[in-house]
Amino acid sequence: MYCPLAESCFKAPLTSLKDLSEGSHTFTACRTPNASFVHGERVLSPRSHKLLSGSDLPQSWFWGNVKGRNFLTANRNQHIPQYCGACWAFAITSMLADRLNIQHNRTFPERLLSPQVLINCHGGGTCHGGNPYAVYEYLAAKGLPDETCQNYEATDGQCLPFGTCENCFPSDGPELQGKRPSKCQAVLNYSRYGVSEYGLLMSGPATDKNGIQVSKVQMLKAEIFKRGPIACGMHVTEAFAAYTGGIYSEDFPIIMPNHEISVVGYGIEDGTEYWIGRNSWGTAWGEDGFFRMAMHGDNLGIEDFCSWGIPTIHQANKTLEAGSSPYHSKGSYTVDSRVKAGTYQRADTPGVVRHTAPIPTAQPSPPPVVLQGIHSLPASYDIRDLHGVNYATMDRNQHIPQYCGSCWAHATTTALADRLNLLSGGRHFPEIDFSVQVLVDCVPMAPDGEHGCEGNDPTLAYAHMVKHGLVHETCSNYQALDKECSAMNLCKSCSWEGCWPLANFTTYHVEAHGRVQGEEAMMAEIAARGPIAAGICVTEEFEAYSGGIFRDETNCTTEMHDVELAGWGEEAGIKYWIIRNSWGTYWGENGWARVVRGQGSLGMELRGDWAVPLMPPAARLPDALQDRTSGLAAYNLHASLPLQSILEQ
Repeated sequence: MYCPLAESCFKAPLTSLKDLSEGSHTFTACRTPNASFVHGERVLSPRSHKLLSGSDLPQSWFWGNVKGRNFLTANRNQHIPQYCGACWAFAITSMLADRLNIQHNRTFPERLLSPQVLINCHGGGTCHGGNPYAVYEYLAAKGLPDETCQNYEATDGQCLPFGTCENCFPSDGPELQGKRPSKCQAVLNYSRYGVSEYGLLMSGPATDKNGIQVSKVQMLKAEIFKRGPIACGMHVTEAFAAYTGGIYSEDFPIIMPNHEISVVGYGIEDGTEYWIGRNSWGTAWGEDGFFRMAMHGDNLGIEDFCSWGIPTIHQANKTLEAGSSPYHSKGSYTVDSRVKAGTYQRADTPGVVRHTAPIPTAQPSPPPVVLQGIHSLPASYDIRDLHGVNYATMDRNQHIPQYCGSCWAHATTTALADRLNLLSGGRHFPEIDFSVQVLVDCVPMAPDGEHGCEGNDPTLAYAHMVKHGLVHETCSNYQALDKECSAMNLCKSCSWEGCWPLANFTTYHVEAHGRVQGEEAMMAEIAARGPIAAGICVTEEFEAYSGGIFRDETNCTTEMHDVELAGWGEEAGIKYWIIRNSWGTYWGENGWARVVRGQGSLGMELRGDWAVPLMPPAARLPDALQDRTSGLAAYNLHASLPLQSILEQ
């Protein structure tokens, strides 16, 4: 019987998916029902329930809210830009990314593993479905790069030479079907993520540390509590696909797992215990992409087909070795001698193109340098480590799957996402990552002008957000294409039958924005309200940068590229800026760089853009903890406090 838990349960609509999708679209299986390990489990350490007793387990536990901190990584959507039955890849990579975050106590960086590589290289299946257990075996044998090596295209691609890790750069020729002319090359030196152990939850001895028999539910709870989220197969019905919130329950007569999700916690409401699941259908679905499923009773088989893995990291090798190493010292920094001019940026294809006409800004309050003064600025500031907390959201790569000059959209959105994370004290759930693609599509240089892959004005990006807002990445994921600005491309979902625009999704807004220049003014703005976007010159040496404190010797200040300016520091007497680039984590210091500060290096201090985000509506998942302080009111409150108090919040 469907939903027997009365008022605490989600009520199914009379019609199935028609109400949700405004069309006749049915769920298609994406998981092999009889999935199994080819070479068996790899279990080297005691299972979690063997290390605990029943009394050790808390009544509720949610990795999105552990003492006010969210340990869950970014949400995903397997169904865009077109349908792809890749749940088997998303559930495992999402679960392992969350576990990496937990293993490293949510310190920098946030790592998103690439499901597209699993599809390209047949690491478990294709867009027509797959075996989630085969993913563990692929990772153990070959490892997997992060998302900035190979972003999600929702298509069955080729594994080699570019289907694992690539970089694309501009070339000559006309634009075809929204694609800038570009060439791609394989990247060989990148970090890989693997697994040291993996197994099924329902195998092995079913006793706790005291030898007492434990139930299936206790085994699942113990693994989630002790080591992090798990991946589970389930039987999705059309009623579940139409879920919008609440505690779901459905007793289906024949359980055949046709979908894979991750379970990220458990809770209780009015006496009803439930699992907290993360889906891969975007934040417009369910409770911001999550769902609650009634515990016990084998609802859609969610407790019967669960697995776990322990992730590992194999860092890229950038060691300076005499003779054989391509990494060479340039004094305070190192370069990769294999990187040539034009690998990431060409002078004749700038990513920042300022408007000749002035763009109105919205600045209803005095700048922070006036509010708090320059003398209270700390000696160092790093959005990745403010009193031990990482507020930096996910890293990006603007240059894949083909070249696109969208740095102006990447720098502004990552700075804004980090500000929103900082504004909530890192407590906002779920993580908000803005859609760069919508800015590329909907912010032309001028009426009937070029679209965003040809470059644009960062100030215009924030002006657009003030007027129109911006959607989540799972509404419109980055494709590095110039597409039409339409309802379909704003927020959509897809099935094998085609795509359709969604009507119900969250739009995020900016309350104020403006420009800032000069070392001290930029530092004050960052200290008070968080990272900014900054325009810079790109030199051949900067393209080849691989670590250390970069010092430009060319005196170039021509604005070509936009980066996120996320902090500052000093080392061995050298003052530096901390920047986040959008060229992938294989560039620089894990996608970031340090650049000499106060000497006009790359024109870093000449052009900055900032914006103040409004706090979005409260999360639909009641287990999430929210800080509802919002916008300029919060920043003005902060400005009246000592800077140390700001950072400690």
